[in-house]
Amino acid sequence: MSAISGSLMDTGMGNLLEFLIGALIGSVVLAVCVALVLTAVRALQYVPRVALSVFAGAFVTLIVLSTTSIAKILRTVMDPGAWALPFPIPHGLSAAALFAIVIAVSTISGTAAMIPGGLYHKMSRRARRTLISVSLSTVAISVAVIASLANDGKDPFVTSFTTLSGERSHAATLEDPSLPGDFAVQFLTYGFGVNRRRPEFGELRDLESRSVNAAPLLEEWTDLKQKMRERYWGFGLTDAPLNGRIWTPDAAGQYPLVLIAHGNHGMEDYSDPGYSYLGELLASRGFIVVSVDQNYINASWSGDFLGKEMPLRAWLLLEHLKQWQEWNLSEGHRFFGMVDMENIALIGHSRGGEAVSIAYAFNSLPFYPDDSTIAFDYGFAIRSLVAIAQVDQRYQRRVKLDNVNFLTLHGSYDSDEPAYHGMRQFNRIRLDDEMYRIKAGIYIHRANHGQFNSTWGREDAGAPDSWLLNLAPIIPAEDQQQIAKAYISAFLETTLHKDLRFVDFLADPRAGANWLPDHAYVQQFTDSTFAAIATFDEDLDVTTGSHDGAVIKTDDLLVWREQELMHRDERRQGTNVVVIGWRAGEGAAPVYSIQLGDDFAVEQINAANLLSFSVSGSTETLPEDDGSDEDSLQDEDVEPVSPDFTIDLEDATGSVASVVVSDFMTIAPPLRVQYLKSRQLNDRQYNAIWEPVLQTINVPLVAFTDANPALRLTAARILRLRFDRNEDGIIILDDIGIRRDLGRQQEGTVPFFDGDSPLF
Repeated sequence: MSAISGSLMDTGMGNLLEFLIGALIGSVVLAVCVALVLTAVRALQYVPRVALSVFAGAFVTLIVLSTTSIAKILRTVMDPGAWALPFPIPHGLSAAALFAIVIAVSTISGTAAMIPGGLYHKMSRRARRTLISVSLSTVAISVAVIASLANDGKDPFVTSFTTLSGERSHAATLEDPSLPGDFAVQFLTYGFGVNRRRPEFGELRDLESRSVNAAPLLEEWTDLKQKMRERYWGFGLTDAPLNGRIWTPDAAGQYPLVLIAHGNHGMEDYSDPGYSYLGELLASRGFIVVSVDQNYINASWSGDFLGKEMPLRAWLLLEHLKQWQEWNLSEGHRFFGMVDMENIALIGHSRGGEAVSIAYAFNSLPFYPDDSTIAFDYGFAIRSLVAIAQVDQRYQRRVKLDNVNFLTLHGSYDSDEPAYHGMRQFNRIRLDDEMYRIKAGIYIHRANHGQFNSTWGREDAGAPDSWLLNLAPIIPAEDQQQIAKAYISAFLETTLHKDLRFVDFLADPRAGANWLPDHAYVQQFTDSTFAAIATFDEDLDVTTGSHDGAVIKTDDLLVWREQELMHRDERRQGTNVVVIGWRAGEGAAPVYSIQLGDDFAVEQINAANLLSFSVSGSTETLPEDDGSDEDSLQDEDVEPVSPDFTIDLEDATGSVASVVVSDFMTIAPPLRVQYLKSRQLNDRQYNAIWEPVLQTINVPLVAFTDANPALRLTAARILRLRFDRNEDGIIILDDIGIRRDLGRQQEGTVPFFDGDSPLF
């Protein structure tokens, strides 16, 4: 086989020579393997069968336990409370340590088993020494395994960059949206049926809901998955109960409704209680909040539905909304007339994050698109979506949405969903009607997947994969949940309570510098007032922009190309960008300029607006001066710098005003991560140590007239990016345009944003 493979290598040496070389290599490999087998056979003859049995049995048992938790199996096949361990397991005793200890004990016991039988004394001195050496080596290796797998790892990419550095007085008067509001909070639960695993939804529930026939939306509910789940829960999909945990203001009134959908955590480790920190906060601020129970379609030892359940997750949210609509219209009910069904938000985590967008799409459809014999009749007033650590396209359809408020949060150390897939949905939402709507995102350096749920924890994988995770860089759970509270609360206050004070915070984390945890953030923001100059999605011509008459020119750039922006997992982010690279010379600074159309300047460029663009640094290496292009990365031991450049605005008379980007916001350097303790394993599994995450920069246009009062904004003709701040660098640029400065508009400078306008 080796000879035949060699002859097919096409090295240029000829088939015969390749065949002979292959045969020689194969013979050597075969000889080595035979020698290893014979050596093992000779060694094992000195080991009693009892020792081999102990070792093999322990090894096989550990493999089974590492892939399938015995606790999960017992909980499924036995009644609740019918089993218990006779002793507590110490918190710090990891599965990795257990694995190493069992191997060590097995080897030592095997060695000891030889002594009573006299076999040890029959062995030669060399064999005795070998046996003792093997035993001691096994113990040493076990200790090394414990040390390497039981520790948290380290942060190999320490960065000095934090977004809030020096910004503690940036917005001293802005209220902290993560603080409790004015309402006392009442906690309730609702459910249907017995719910023998979850008494809070069964005999101890406060409100009775109903069940639904969910079977038509999940054909994969069959075989072992069906049998074990129905045995565990006591119900199937034909009578799936609507279960939920409620946090509500304990006061008369009408309040917006917020549903929270968990993700695909282990079925037996219930996920819905993990959002109580959000429920309590939002209820105190005047929202009715429900954490929806969908645990029965989560993964289990008996199988995962692998995303086939995504439509069901979305459909269940709509069925919960239908239940709430019925209660809101039922006289005498606890929630009669209390729910503002014209203001609804859906929040989802992980697979739940994708489910909320699917639910929004299903909400307006007459039929289920995957089986049109199933009729839909919803049409709820869903105004806002929040996607936390979102997955994307577990559902086979790419969901494109129009005119809905959207917020996405993601952690850079999310090893479960390492690519920022919330941006894929962000880029698939179009805001183009007369109502004011926003899209916002926040990328949180060193946040993980699980800590957005208070019960999931720091490890984004189960054993044995969790033994390999690099946990040291991950921020504390309190910080991660504080960030989630601040952003989600601010977003819902803005989009459901119509409180515009928090828009500046959603667009710039420094507005919350007095109370936001001090970490590195990369924010994304746009709204329905955005007018594009260049989005790079228009066509293949790199010299044209989005607006009629826009013409792009460059001078002395080493890199200039437009391309699709990719995630680290090599999937598309859903937007095209321009990549610009430069190396300063002795002459004028390299330039990227856009000539504006006359109509655009007159209509959009005025002192009440902002110049908005999205930008990221890059770790790509510049091509050499001789024109050769080495498509490699910079030295990983050198911390990337924050790119900076000058922006010129020139009017029709030739007057020019200049501002420096860093005077308004420091562009985050590429934020590098290592998910696994082993760099080699990390590189193989995650492809790259960084991913381009675009950061939205807003520059008030009034800053240009402050720099040069002679500049006429309405006569602006050229927007110029001048790369004179770094000697060299590469940036990724997208979505250059103008949007309205909401802070100034609140002062009444723009009639569109008056109280009686169609702002919401």
